[in-house]
Amino acid sequence: MNGQHFESVQQGQQRDTVRIITPSPILGYGYPEEDLWRGITEHHADAIIVDGGSTDGGPDDLALNHTVVSREMYERDLVPMIEAVYTHGVKLLISTAGGAGPKAHVDFLKDIILDLITRRDYALKVATIYSDVSKETVLRKLKDGKVNPCGAIPQLKVEDVEKTDAIVCQIGHEPFLKALSEEPDIVIGGRAYDPAPFIAYCLHRLGKVSHATAWHMGKIMECGGICAIPKGKVILATVKSDNFELLPMDPNTRCTELSVAAHTLYEKTRPDLLSGPGGVLDITNARYEQISARGVRVSGAVIQRKPTAFKLEGARKVGYKTVFLGGIRDPILIRGIEDFTTKTWETTAKMFPQLKSDSKQHKLLWKFYGKNAVMAHLEPAPPTYVHEIGLLGEVLAPTQRLANAIANCARVGILHGAYPGQVATAGNFASPGTPLELSAGPACEFTIYHLMDVEDPEDFPIEHFTVGNPSNLRKLAPKTNGHSVAIGQIERLVPLKPEPAIRFYINAGKPFYLPDLARVVRSKNSGPFELTFDVMFATEEDYEYVKSLDILNKAFVKSAWKAEESDILALMWFRPALAWKCTIKRSWDQGSFGERDTFGTAQHGPLMSLQVGTGVKK
Repeated sequence: MNGQHFESVQQGQQRDTVRIITPSPILGYGYPEEDLWRGITEHHADAIIVDGGSTDGGPDDLALNHTVVSREMYERDLVPMIEAVYTHGVKLLISTAGGAGPKAHVDFLKDIILDLITRRDYALKVATIYSDVSKETVLRKLKDGKVNPCGAIPQLKVEDVEKTDAIVCQIGHEPFLKALSEEPDIVIGGRAYDPAPFIAYCLHRLGKVSHATAWHMGKIMECGGICAIPKGKVILATVKSDNFELLPMDPNTRCTELSVAAHTLYEKTRPDLLSGPGGVLDITNARYEQISARGVRVSGAVIQRKPTAFKLEGARKVGYKTVFLGGIRDPILIRGIEDFTTKTWETTAKMFPQLKSDSKQHKLLWKFYGKNAVMAHLEPAPPTYVHEIGLLGEVLAPTQRLANAIANCARVGILHGAYPGQVATAGNFASPGTPLELSAGPACEFTIYHLMDVEDPEDFPIEHFTVGNPSNLRKLAPKTNGHSVAIGQIERLVPLKPEPAIRFYINAGKPFYLPDLARVVRSKNSGPFELTFDVMFATEEDYEYVKSLDILNKAFVKSAWKAEESDILALMWFRPALAWKCTIKRSWDQGSFGERDTFGTAQHGPLMSLQVGTGVKK
């Protein structure tokens, strides 16, 4: 970066091209520092933009002001970024601060950043954006008919709002754009639509950028280098008026047309139409062009405009939780484990009648790891020989003290309860250590996940201030630093055009399964109330073979996940990514008491065992 380029950016002049670097999918998750400096010093990035969280961690972050990672992890990630801001003049934009984005999270991150600036004797301009929403505002909007469900969930009720502990609004790009008009060095945003800061920076810096181009770029970039193969952390976007180019900063990874197109499936109900504030991003006709061995150019997205509505997210504390964990190795007990735990539950309920009389606030649940703990009643695999079970007992009660007492009673029942054929009379339960029961603290649930009509999308509190001695404010010419970058390519890159896997398996003469042909088979949340499945192939031949079988159909989905037809929200083939996509309603609300898979990443088991070939040559 030269001084002249830096000066033009400082004065807020618009340009023909901007370069944005994202170090990591989530602030605090860590990244290779040398790859960040490659983007700053070799590729002359203009801005660092990084997302801070989502609903993925469950309702606790919002209801209890828990941050997604520790202060130490935030500091580790932020130190190089703040140095880059001061020494090279890049801007730093952070959205959904802390994980859920309420005021407490914004202020927590602000405190860390201010401390890091002061400790280094820097002086920088900082802006904060707050996206909290009061109950009164939501109730007024609800009364006026301006609050509607976000997805296939019930309409919001007054009592849902009144019992909520915290509410945030997923803001769009407008507050970030407003904050950037004052040319801060760092912007710390509350809860926001993931692409929002990317869109705002492009609109702020690029003279004639297409809103759809900026939106599509932000949707891919907010997850960092996940769109690369192998998936990585640090990635650079070079944005022009009607296209953007993606390049991972790890020289041993690459973006391909397929890997980038496929990323729009990630965590989304469907890959072709992406709803957001003010419209729907339609990427049906998007174009993906391989422009180098490791880089891809993207263009062609359009926006279907709709009235602006921002998503509300609300959560509350529902009680307190206590857990205990141990192992069961006795084969006699394992054969009758369901009857034994049912009997133990009944014995515990006799001592604590609240488990029956008030079953909403008092709960005792079992999870059998090694049997069906991950998918519970959805587990399709037939029981086979199980020689060991990890048993997790979970208790919910209105107070921690009562939860502890019920858990203690239940654990003792598991340890010393009798069962038919028992010969091991000293005890049934291998406890891994002490304390024997663990107080897990408050348990929470989502209460609001709805869209609220917004008249003025800019109308959120923004604060500007300067941190440090004004005499230390950055000069127009960037300073130099001695940072080295990662060495060049040292590993063989994934082939751009791999051989179809189907040819090998057809000739192998033995049965083969979906994971043998697919390069990706995964499950993930697409919000707190949806679960989405992606199957992606590396070649058209593999894709067409599986598609032609017509086995990934409604009947399979209904059988595999015990779903009703009304539970299936999307079921489609998506040729741009050579992918199959399915989204269903979650069988239990994400993060609620008894949760078995918070991120939804382990529900793809039925896909892993789906046979797609007999091995018999036709």
